[in-house]
Amino acid sequence: MSDTVTLELQGAVSLSEFSAAVARFEALIAALSVESDAAGVEWRLDALEYSSAITTARGVSMNGAAPERIDRVVRAYLEVGQALETGATIPFSLTVGQPARELASLLTGSGIEAIRFETADDEAIVRQPPAFAMPATTPAPSRTASYGAVTGRIQTLTSRNALRFVIYDHIHDRAVSCYLVEGRQAMMRQMWDRLATVEGWITRDPESGRPLTVRRVSDITPLPEVEPDGYKRARGALPRGPDEPLPEVLTRRLRDAG
Repeated sequence: MSDTVTLELQGAVSLSEFSAAVARFEALIAALSVESDAAGVEWRLDALEYSSAITTARGVSMNGAAPERIDRVVRAYLEVGQALETGATIPFSLTVGQPARELASLLTGSGIEAIRFETADDEAIVRQPPAFAMPATTPAPSRTASYGAVTGRIQTLTSRNALRFVIYDHIHDRAVSCYLVEGRQAMMRQMWDRLATVEGWITRDPESGRPLTVRRVSDITPLPEVEPDGYKRARGALPRGPDEPLPEVLTRRLRDAG
């Protein structure tokens, strides 16, 4: 079962647009909680990746609320995103449909280029407002998913024993959500702010190719940090013999021969 829901805004997002999106995100989760009979669940801010406009909320059971209720909201959240992605009818009441469409409407006349709904199981990318969405018969753009690795710096560990963490990949410098398999939380000990390679099933954006999520993480390998001015200690790949010419002599010979 999953207990987190994540919203990402892609594009040149202004502060006012981000604020409006978070307010509508909160309204959507509140409506889904009512629809899914998830009374006694409080949704708390779990992570905020400001450089990537990513917000994650975690459902916390209050007064003995069953974890299954949180999982129902998480699954419903993904269903809403998938419906908006394909232009299908949102399979919930108007109470849910209204904040969902209001969230997607931020794609009109703003710097937001896409809205991504993410859970531990899957994601949906909405690129058009509801009025211009693709018909339900049109399949959603496929997102490539394959086993691989992402190298970067681990910056967000949401809480102890949590299954989700964030790594900033070195190629795109964007936050990538990573999901551990249940029972493997110990892999994250002493990993905060470490340079590392994360292996697992990677989902990529179909347009840019950048990694979005790493699910079923199988291994995390810490990497040595590069010290400042470390290049000054670099040496040649092979030792020079006593009678061999210096590198600059060889360079001049090659230049003159050309």
